[in-house]
Amino acid sequence: MGKRNLALLLVAVLLFGVISSGCLGGGGNESSPSETYSESSGSSGSTSGGTSGEETVSTTWESPWDAYNPVTVDGKDYYITQVKYTFTIKTGEGEHTYEVEKKRGYIKAHVYSEENGEKKDLGEFNLFTYYGKITPINDPNVTEPFEYVVMVKERTKDTDQYFLNPLPDFGALSTGGSVVAEAKSGDSYFYWSNPAAVGQYSELPHTAGDIESVFENIGGYITQAWMALISSGAWSGLEGHDLMKEDEYTFSFMGMGYHYKISPDGSVTLDGKSFRVSNVEWSYSLGGVSMQGRATIAPSLPVPIETEGNFVDLSSGTKVYSKLKIEDIKLEREFGGIEVSIEEPTSPGEGAETGTETETNTQTETPSESSENWKLAWDTSEPIEIGGTAYVVKGITYDITYKTSGGEVHYTMESGYTKTDDGYKVYAIVNMDDGSTYKFEVISSGLEEYTGWVLWVPSAFQLTESGSPEKVVITGSSCEYSYDENTGEMSGDPNCGAEIRESPFDQLWDVYNGFAGGIYGDVVTVEDLSSNGNGYTVSPDGTVSLAGMDFKLYNVSWSGSFMGALPANGYTLVARELPFPVEIVASINGIGSGPLYLHTKITDIKMEEVQG
Repeated sequence: MGKRNLALLLVAVLLFGVISSGCLGGGGNESSPSETYSESSGSSGSTSGGTSGEETVSTTWESPWDAYNPVTVDGKDYYITQVKYTFTIKTGEGEHTYEVEKKRGYIKAHVYSEENGEKKDLGEFNLFTYYGKITPINDPNVTEPFEYVVMVKERTKDTDQYFLNPLPDFGALSTGGSVVAEAKSGDSYFYWSNPAAVGQYSELPHTAGDIESVFENIGGYITQAWMALISSGAWSGLEGHDLMKEDEYTFSFMGMGYHYKISPDGSVTLDGKSFRVSNVEWSYSLGGVSMQGRATIAPSLPVPIETEGNFVDLSSGTKVYSKLKIEDIKLEREFGGIEVSIEEPTSPGEGAETGTETETNTQTETPSESSENWKLAWDTSEPIEIGGTAYVVKGITYDITYKTSGGEVHYTMESGYTKTDDGYKVYAIVNMDDGSTYKFEVISSGLEEYTGWVLWVPSAFQLTESGSPEKVVITGSSCEYSYDENTGEMSGDPNCGAEIRESPFDQLWDVYNGFAGGIYGDVVTVEDLSSNGNGYTVSPDGTVSLAGMDFKLYNVSWSGSFMGALPANGYTLVARELPFPVEIVASINGIGSGPLYLHTKITDIKMEEVQG
């Protein structure tokens, strides 16, 4: 594999978290946010140090690699703020060793955007930061350290996911809270920002350098070995098992039977604190594949003190040995400021109170007394009830602005439908700022599949490509195109209206990626517009007059990932009585993908009372 392709592969692995959370210990992410690692006394098992007559203590290892929850020592909670490993891998190509250092805490850093090709300073922010440095000790192919920082708006379980394992913490960049990333290796450097994470939605990200060149020096075998280590099924067979009691047992994982031997083995001292440890051995063999390994584990810590093992596949000739050992660890009662920087200057930040993600109540009103039409998510296939009166939605008008690195575009879109002799005509009329106009029309015998969502999302592409059209007609100021589904007859210019239908904004509104079929940010799943939590915040936001009626607005601000990979931030204004969002402001931004800012606002709604 060439260096360029290898770099792209590593970027995909590290940025978009192809290691599923279920592989990081098989259940750690299902634990309660208030869970801690603690030692519990029992009445059987081996003693610390293996000397008979001492108090017997049983201890279990609950969630390997979980960095979010605190460690309990002598009844007090501590967070792991620094860790240093040595990592060795041996293959047919030789033996290589690396030092891996990680830190986390608060820094103050300037965040930059890009405007007209120029770097723009948005000011200084207090950010939670993950720092890492991978230094080759004996690898002739990797001669320079790889150093990085990832800054996020706030620490969460998702951003903490990769801190304790040797992988770089770039998985945090797939969350909406990611703000800045910097990476450097030798003369190669990369910078990326996500201004939307600090509320600057309309600002486009600033990037500098080439991320592929930064990752080129990290051998693919290093990442593969790390992934194999942390996703090994061997860890699953240890969770919840008493490691302070001598034992031998078998555990089945994905059809493979692991054999374990547990031997309590005294204690170790880390950061001035004593931890009881156990020596654990495991093995499995299936066909021509076998694995043997061992680990020194302190059940009070979510990461092994030392682990090593080998993997052999006779059919492919694969033989790999790896070893991971903690050289140093730092435990602190709370997160404070840290001194780390790559090229952009930073200073130690201000610590915040530690705690878990919670849900609070905004006490806006009693949900049961209000309409829930807003949860219909674009669906008006049935009449909607407002104030005891049933209405049919006939039309909607949007004011639309979107911005990419290529510039800003603004237009209005009016959508609706009319009845014909043998069916319906659904349409969207787009008026551009330069005076040009496009009309997209679809002739269909059915209406519900369009009023169910397609007609009301601000997308000409979805209108013309979804549903069961019998005929599509597109008319522009200087072009025309038509296609008859029944006869197969096509005439005119198929590129007519392409600047609308093929724009990144217009193609965003797909039922599968979250912008349609559900108001983005999972807003339609917000329980009652009176609670915060799960990545959103709800607050009253004035009123709006539409269709001759006044509606109270709620601002649902959200932060998450678009299609599970790209950071997305924004807010959605909803009215309880309306089946579509009144206004959406959003920014979607990812390393290696073009940024997109969008602002849609409903300026008019046409509704008719249901008669009889």
